[in-house]
Amino acid sequence: MSKYIPEFTHQTVLDKFNAADTTYTTVPAKRDITIKDLLTHTSGLDYPLIGSNEIRAIYAKSSIPSGLGVPDGELLDKMKALGKLPLVHQPGEQWTYGLNTDLLGCIIEVISGMSLQDFLRKNLLGPLGMNDTWFNLPKDKFDRLATVYTEDSLQHVILWGNDNFGIDPDYPKYNKHYFSGGAGLSSTAYDYAIFLQMIMNGGAYNDKQILSRRVVGMMLHPQLDSSFNGKNNFGLGFEIVSDKGAADEPRNEGSFGWGGFFGTTYWGDPKEHLICLLMTQQTPDSHGEIEVKFEQLVYASLK
Repeated sequence: MSKYIPEFTHQTVLDKFNAADTTYTTVPAKRDITIKDLLTHTSGLDYPLIGSNEIRAIYAKSSIPSGLGVPDGELLDKMKALGKLPLVHQPGEQWTYGLNTDLLGCIIEVISGMSLQDFLRKNLLGPLGMNDTWFNLPKDKFDRLATVYTEDSLQHVILWGNDNFGIDPDYPKYNKHYFSGGAGLSSTAYDYAIFLQMIMNGGAYNDKQILSRRVVGMMLHPQLDSSFNGKNNFGLGFEIVSDKGAADEPRNEGSFGWGGFFGTTYWGDPKEHLICLLMTQQTPDSHGEIEVKFEQLVYASLK
């Protein structure tokens, strides 16, 4: 990693943390983090907003953003600052959902010399015809932006306020230049289904080979020595249903999927040739059983 961003040289790992004044001690990292660590979320990076209490406090002091909304500053500057902060565990030793994809997006910018927005438009979104997927939503699409909701203490659905999590729900309409690899794209179910179909097709869509078949095979291959959540494995960017996972959920072994902060759930099931997406536009959502019911209905309808 230090090859691309020198600030990731000689990283440290959090040892002791004092919640009273947010001071901490560290130990040296045993090795540098790698691209594969980032793709598998085993680097030791954590998340603002949804990460551990200790790392959330440490990131907040250095103004490390989650990538959602309209973050101040430059992506590279924030990732350089991130490189100087402690990891939550030794690289490669366990799975922690963190700012790994944000850092990957920054590395793409460093290597390509392009903004992540332009790189994705040229190499992925454009060739796939994903014309409704944007960091900065074109004005002629403003009226199609879905409303975001949350819920009150009585679990009533209410509009998302501008101060909720510090995220303005209209951020897709702002002209941003901070393009997070892990957050901030706006899309539609149809557009994202195209992306998932490309993955299901081994990297091809409409006679265009976007990714090599071998790369997609690696993405969908279990990469961890053990489960990350008690039953399933993780590939390069996706949760992968294991034999154990398939024993107690409808999805077949080898199915791949993940979700999004505002209530998006998706998965692909190669054995059933299924691509499924559910977008609820609500966080938090105490009625999360809708995802389970949706999944059950999908598989119950198969003949």
